[in-house]
Amino acid sequence: MVRVMVRVVVLVMVRVVVVLVGVLVVVVRVMKRVRTEQIQHAVAQYLKRRHPTPSKAELPWAREVSAVLYPLFVYLHLDMVRCGLKAAADAFYGRFHGAFLSDGEQRATVEQLRHVLTPQDAAASTKLSAFLQHKYVVRLSEPAYGYLLRYLQSEDNGALCRSLGAHLQLEVTAAKRTDYQLYGAGAAAAAAANGGPVSGVPNPALTSPPTWAGMEGAESGGGAGAGGEGAELPAGVLPQNEAALEALQDAIRRVREGPPSLTTVCFYAFQHTEQLLNTAEVSADSRLLAAGFDSSAVKLWSLRPRKLKPRPHLVDVSRVHLACDMLGQHEDEEEAEEEEEASSGCEIQTLRGHSGPVFRTSFLTDSSGLLSCSEDTTIRYWDLGSFTNTALYRGHAYPVWDVDVSPCSLYFASGSHDRTARLWTFSRTYPLRLYAGHLADVDCVKFHPNSNYLATGSTDKTVRLWSAQQGASVRLFTGHRGPVLALAFSPDGKYLASAGEDQRVKLWDLASGGLVKDLRGHTDGVCSLSFSPDSTLVASAATDNSVRVWDVVRGAGGGSHAGGTPAAADGSSGELVGLYAGTTASVLSVQFMACNLLLVTGTAQEKTEQ
Repeated sequence: MVRVMVRVVVLVMVRVVVVLVGVLVVVVRVMKRVRTEQIQHAVAQYLKRRHPTPSKAELPWAREVSAVLYPLFVYLHLDMVRCGLKAAADAFYGRFHGAFLSDGEQRATVEQLRHVLTPQDAAASTKLSAFLQHKYVVRLSEPAYGYLLRYLQSEDNGALCRSLGAHLQLEVTAAKRTDYQLYGAGAAAAAAANGGPVSGVPNPALTSPPTWAGMEGAESGGGAGAGGEGAELPAGVLPQNEAALEALQDAIRRVREGPPSLTTVCFYAFQHTEQLLNTAEVSADSRLLAAGFDSSAVKLWSLRPRKLKPRPHLVDVSRVHLACDMLGQHEDEEEAEEEEEASSGCEIQTLRGHSGPVFRTSFLTDSSGLLSCSEDTTIRYWDLGSFTNTALYRGHAYPVWDVDVSPCSLYFASGSHDRTARLWTFSRTYPLRLYAGHLADVDCVKFHPNSNYLATGSTDKTVRLWSAQQGASVRLFTGHRGPVLALAFSPDGKYLASAGEDQRVKLWDLASGGLVKDLRGHTDGVCSLSFSPDSTLVASAATDNSVRVWDVVRGAGGGSHAGGTPAAADGSSGELVGLYAGTTASVLSVQFMACNLLLVTGTAQEKTEQ
């Protein structure tokens, strides 16, 4: 009985396996037929593509687009071979292979196709296996690419689009090609892209050496294929032209060693300030402008079309509502008006909290908050989401002149009339370090880009560099003949620039502690400094209502002594590369942004009534 049941089960399993094998064979045949139909459709569209009828104006673009015919011919032939369409492949080859015999490289590949009967034959050929393993790169100019798109969209070219997407990689060049650009396109294609003559060349694709996407070029001395060592590959993967590479390197060297490109200046002028404006600063994302006034107020402006809208408060802690307040309808109406005004936003936000003039403001790195220091000896933190004062820092006994935030917004530092600088963290309302050593007011403070050092400038005409963690003075820079009012570190961390009432901008080498440059040109005290993102330029603003841009790389570290550059006719140092002077009452600050844009803030001249 058991043997009979086992035999029945075995017979049933055998029949199920036979049925599954039959279904699989049917599916394979259907997939093969669908694939064959797609290839035949693509071939039919290829036949139409070879005989376009462009207008006279579109003729150069059509010649350039014809570069896709050769790789498309090879890929379609290989696809037909892999699908077993031997008769269709032979007919396709016999009809169109003659168009690609005038070029030596293409002729060698096309002649190999004649002997390819199976997929194994294609894999045995190094050149044909390169076609199967990589995409063929065709570079087109923007007009030619647009011409190709218009043709593909004009008719039902879905199969042709799939073949182009599966086997070719189209790279569009927006600008005209130059001699030092390392392209693998032929002379005719380059001439067509540049608008040059292409007469005498029947097909640009015939002279274009192939290039491959995703394949690194072989080392000099031979071409190594992706599959084996010492294999011969098409010309597109051979070492690139050494002369063109040297020309490109020479161009890069001349750009680096040549004069720096001048920056664009954007000036924000305040009107009707009545000489009550002390400081102004733009956030790192160029979204907000903050200004401190003698009236103890800090004002914010939006530099974008969006208005300043505070986040809604869950609880208003500034008011305590009693039962009698709920009975008055008038109070409810006022609250409704305030809520409506807050929800709509405004162009200016006024931050009130200080009880004395505000001397400096400083944004956090991510522009989420703002610090302000005042004559009332305090530093306040303002949340720029709700535009409210959320922290008050006390520690100085006299007015606070300057405040600066570390690059990562972990700490901030302050300088005061009490001859000290202090290090703070946002989570504590008392200072973490106290830097004492100056003999007069600490007028300016600035963090090093690595946040490990802090520079301070003083009325005692000296600049000190402090270890932020240890609190010890590690450098003392002397040479100014007046109070030091501005400091700036180069983004690469190598140099420190200082300036003040002696009208000089001095550049110090932090490693050696020596003076690198002494820049002359301003006719009044310098109040602000800023380095460019690449550390090659430094901008200075002075109370002579001018902004000057200096090239600090020229002669620095190259064996020239300080002040060795010839001076200009007006007495300015030879490092001066730009001077910007307008009809302004005063210039407050300069800031280099990440995009090499120089932002300047100041006050506009008031028009006098006649």
